[in-house]
Amino acid sequence: MKCCSVCGCTFDQIVKSQRIGCAECYYTFAEEFRATLETYGISGEYKGSLPKRLKGYRSTLVDRMTMQIKLEEAVAAEDYEKAALYRDYLKVLNHGTEIKDGQQ
Repeated sequence: MKCCSVCGCTFDQIVKSQRIGCAECYYTFAEEFRATLETYGISGEYKGSLPKRLKGYRSTLVDRMTMQIKLEEAVAAEDYEKAALYRDYLKVLNHGTEIKDGQQ
């Protein structure tokens, strides 16, 4: 039986208590959560509104996560030119500086 590597919860425990053990549980049991939501007719990403003060923050977070995933995929595929590009873009997102001609 699959359990969370951080808190040790199983999906059955989460369903029974209706409480998530920790943030890592969302990743560990992503497929189980998705299947459960689909039984209620809920599918896809949440596309609802956010408070105005969080709109830019969410965009930056999504960009960081996307670039991190692309970076990992490029390294795994041994495409180091793309990996360097994604790394540089992540630096810009993290520090808010601009990169011109490959230099910060």
